Amino acid sequence: MTTEEDLQKYRFPKTLSEPRRLFGLPYDEALPSLPVFLWGIMVHHALFGMGMALVICLGIRTAKRGKGSMWLYNLLYWYFPGFLFRPVFKVIPDSSFRQWIK
Repeated sequence: MTTEEDLQKYRFPKTLSEPRRLFGLPYDEALPSLPVFLWGIMVHHALFGMGMALVICLGIRTAKRGKGSMWLYNLLYWYFPGFLFRPVFKVIPDSSFRQWIK
């Protein structure tokens, strides 16, 4: 007889392109807004923190409308310093090493 634990081992997402989520939001929307929300709770202004987190989340969602999450990662790779995103981009070189290929 199969148990619930055995069934969870073979659970698949509804679609293969469904991104991983944190609190119902994709990582690229949840991670920037979570510290703002937690800051609002720590300073006893949870409603303000929730509002600012919502503005950040909607701003990111508006910026990447019609594009995937990797679009945002690529934008950050090309326009921000390389040491900030070393955990995300492990294999490829720094964006500062640009060369024209003819």
